[in-house]
Order: sequence, then structure tokens, then C-alpha cells
Amino acid sequence: MIAPAFNDRVEKKYQIGVDQSRITELWREMGGLLRPYGILPVQKITSVGSVYFDNRDCDLLRFSLLGHLMLFRTRAYETFGQSSEAISNYWVEVKTARGARRMKKRFPLAKSELLKFLEVEERCPNFTDFEVPSSCAGFYSEGYREAKETLVTMGLKPMLLVTCKRLAYQGAMDRLSIDWDVKYYSTTPNVYEQPSWKYLVQPPVGKTDKIILETKCVGENVEPLWLGELQRRFPIRAREFLKPVEGMDNLFKGPLKQHKEASYFLPRIAEYMAGGVLG
Repeated sequence: MIAPAFNDRVEKKYQIGVDQSRITELWREMGGLLRPYGILPVQKITSVGSVYFDNRDCDLLRFSLLGHLMLFRTRAYETFGQSSEAISNYWVEVKTARGARRMKKRFPLAKSELLKFLEVEERCPNFTDFEVPSSCAGFYSEGYREAKETLVTMGLKPMLLVTCKRLAYQGAMDRLSIDWDVKYYSTTPNVYEQPSWKYLVQPPVGKTDKIILETKCVGENVEPLWLGELQRRFPIRAREFLKPVEGMDNLFKGPLKQHKEASYFLPRIAEYMAGGVLG
């Protein structure tokens, strides 16, 4: 499957006030409105699985709540509606922010390479001497080394698995995606033993009935004309929404309710979620 582009972009999130049962109708109507702007469908329904990492003190969550976004995740894309096949390739991604602009460094790894990447040495090595897999040579090598250094020095471990279904449109300078059927799972390093993440048997610790619209635009922070067209047709409101923040809320109310930081984070997450409605 073709990997998403727009790794340095102005990114904004919205909530669409439409029931998830109408997703097919929504998809078709949006396609008709976007086509005159040269923004076309780019993929079939995709099951997106993202494993978010943090350390024992949940420092990355803390950064996000303080407005200093930093996400460390592995991600896999699977085609929905087909029989499950073992995930063979993953993306490792580190995402940061400066205002509305999001910067994402990412690189692909085969499963065997990913498991080796996630191994943490007892003593901090010289990161410039890492053996970079051939799949990460050239363009991806710097990102590989930086991500490995972050993983080791911050003591990051898999903490949360987020799955959703996604449809996307893309033009020359703009990309937008629709996410729905979002589910949250508690996880450990054993998550990579699951051959596929799209039809999990284990029950989630939480889920949301929201339809999330995410726009990614290359260039200046200017609202595109097509967005106004969509807002005139559909109930769309701006909403700063981070899935891992809502997911951690579910973890702290469930399997991590005894975590030493749970009482600290729960009211702050509630404040974040309440303040995320921008218009």
C-alpha cells in the first residue's frame, strides 16, 4: 500500500456530526464536492493500527497535554474487508509540532527489523554507530538513528494500540482523511506477536463513536476553499483531538487505574478533551 505523504504539513482536526452508519453516503458526497478542486480518493477502506509508546512516567503524554506534542509510534496499514494476512511491514514514526505545523519523521521496517530495532541495550550505545537496515539507507537513515536514540534514552515501551478505519482524498497540495470505528487497546511488546490488528478478538478498553476529519496542507496556514464547501454541506466543527490522549484516558480508568500517575493525568485529560472543541 502506498504510504501517506505530507510529512511536513499544516494539520488540523475536525469532528463530523454524522452517524457512523452513514459513512458510505458521506464518502460519496464529499468526493463529489472535492473533485472540482482536484482532490480525489486515493485508497480503499484501510485498517490503520498504531502502537503508541511512552515511559513509566508517561512523559510523552505529559508533553502533549502541555502543548509540546511528541508522539512515538509504530503503524501498520491493512486493507479492510479482505482476509487477514500477517503484517510484514511497519512504519516507525516520530511526530512533533510547531504551532499548527506537524513534522513527522518516519521509516519502514520489516517485522524482523522492527523487533531488532525495539531491543534496548543495557548500556547506551554510540547511536552514530548503529547498523541501519538496508531498507533505511539514505533518506531514512537519520530518522532511524534519531528514533532509536529517543527510544533508548527515554525508556519508551509500547503502551496503547489504537485501531480505526480510514478513507482518504488527496490533491497536489492537500490531503484529508476520515477516521471512524476508533478503538483503544492496552498493549505490551507482545502486540507484535499478533499477525494482524484489523480483526482483533480481544475486547478494547474503550472506543469512540466520533467521525474524525483530518486535513493536511502543504504551505502556509490558510484555510482551503474546499473546506468551506464541506462545512456548508456537513456539520463539521474544529476539534483538536489526539487519539492517544483519549486512549490513555481509557487506560487510566481501566487496566492502569492503579498507575502512580493516574490521579494526576485523569483531570488534565478531561480538561484537554473539554477544551478541544474549537468551533
